[in-house]
Amino acid sequence: MKSFLSFLLFMICSMSWAQQRMSSTELSYLYNEENEFLIRYQVASQGNDYKVYLNFMLNDGNVRITDYNLRYDIRESYITEKIIESGDPIDSMKVLDVAFREFTYLLEFEKQNNNNLLVVDIYNVVKDEHFYLDIPLSGETTKPTSYLIFEADKDIPYFSKYINRNYPIRIKSVFGESLNYKVSGIENNKPVSLPPFDESERTEPTEVPIDTLYEINEAEFFEFYNEGYHTIYASDNPDSFIKILVADEFFPYFENYKDLIQPLIYVSSNKEYTEMRDAEDTRLAFENYVNNTITANQVIAKDFVKFYYRRVRESARLFTEDRAGWKTDRGMIFQVYGDPAQVFRNEKTELWVYTSPIGGRIRFIFDIIYDNGIRQFKLIRGNRYREEWMQAVTQWRAGRIIE
Repeated sequence: MKSFLSFLLFMICSMSWAQQRMSSTELSYLYNEENEFLIRYQVASQGNDYKVYLNFMLNDGNVRITDYNLRYDIRESYITEKIIESGDPIDSMKVLDVAFREFTYLLEFEKQNNNNLLVVDIYNVVKDEHFYLDIPLSGETTKPTSYLIFEADKDIPYFSKYINRNYPIRIKSVFGESLNYKVSGIENNKPVSLPPFDESERTEPTEVPIDTLYEINEAEFFEFYNEGYHTIYASDNPDSFIKILVADEFFPYFENYKDLIQPLIYVSSNKEYTEMRDAEDTRLAFENYVNNTITANQVIAKDFVKFYYRRVRESARLFTEDRAGWKTDRGMIFQVYGDPAQVFRNEKTELWVYTSPIGGRIRFIFDIIYDNGIRQFKLIRGNRYREEWMQAVTQWRAGRIIE
């Protein structure tokens, strides 16, 4: 078995790409919503004391929790070798909560100053198959808080990347402090991502503050009433914060046809999209687009809607940042191409690999950047993607689903 910390070297000379180094551990299962299990996490710290919460959900009726052995170890970086026979077990002693086929674990440890990566080894004993999860800890760019968003009815963190408006939560210190919190927000006006071949610079819209400023006590029940991108910070430490997108009650579904039309921007011409968006009867415009532009075959039309918008919903869980998941760079690629065949990642870069329908492979590289302490993934664009992208969009427009 290859170590998590060895590197994959690849060079695409014909595209004049610089040599990139990636972790040799394959992480595509993280973006496969049909994987046998789903896993999420939250990290809190106070000095060098860490608490990492893992939410492990069995996602296949053929697997049981006894099929898995979970262990974790802490390393300096992606290139640090794991010590043989090392790793602490994640077992029943670390279980914090159990729901239907869902287990939440709490890992508590003291981090050494030079250890910035936690690696979870998820071993399916029956299949003799290992999966790995990489969790960045505190470093130059990652700054966990000593408090987290918690569920209102359970003493476990809230694991989703977004919160629906009017959903009850609590904000709570995980180290026994009694803190007061403030919450501010900006409007969710971020645009959709540009196609992967479009290298033009685009000015982000001006941030528009939301008028409401919330003040919350420790572990107080609380609901967001305003949609937007919100910042939660302790009153006595504004430099430490959590950011989260607050969406309407229907998200990641759509309340109306005007909103339903928005994700079609990736498979529409500018003229088609503008006409749908500005139509008086957006339901009729949507139905006409699907039945006339995509296909007149009702079965194929239903499949198009089913699979296209399933990806929108999956992107919400996987890729939501300061905007809905489907609007992000990774969400855009996922929307058109589906689950990546391979994913490799290190501290600074994430690589997605797809099999091209015309032969060879398509590779998308994302720079991992930190905007005010929040990790984001920015696609390295290039005109080399134009032909492949247009072929993929043409397939969708012909009613052929890319999987």
